[in-house]
Amino acid sequence: MEFKEVILSEDEFYEKFNRIQNHIDSNTSFDGCLFETFGLEEEYVRKVAQKTPKKVWTVLECDGRMYYSSGFHFVNRMGYFITEEEVEEGVEITVELEEVGDDEE
Repeated sequence: MEFKEVILSEDEFYEKFNRIQNHIDSNTSFDGCLFETFGLEEEYVRKVAQKTPKKVWTVLECDGRMYYSSGFHFVNRMGYFITEEEVEEGVEITVELEEVGDDEE
């Protein structure tokens, strides 16, 4: 099977994928959709990743930039999303987020 990497804007991500609400902690960031990287929230995300790995996304911070990446990752992780829709087979998606101040000079 051929592997395909896709880069989406944040707007494109929100048009294609619907994040589920964090039912464990209703006072979490990203409009109540972020799951933490520890405790009950991480355990829940791991269970989802075992059953439907293509619905799990990792929020990453690398070199001062934030990204969403399809799949369950450990390095540079800040949290997780779970979406209603699955990522296509053989596709890895990266969502590049705009930096605050990108347009400022």
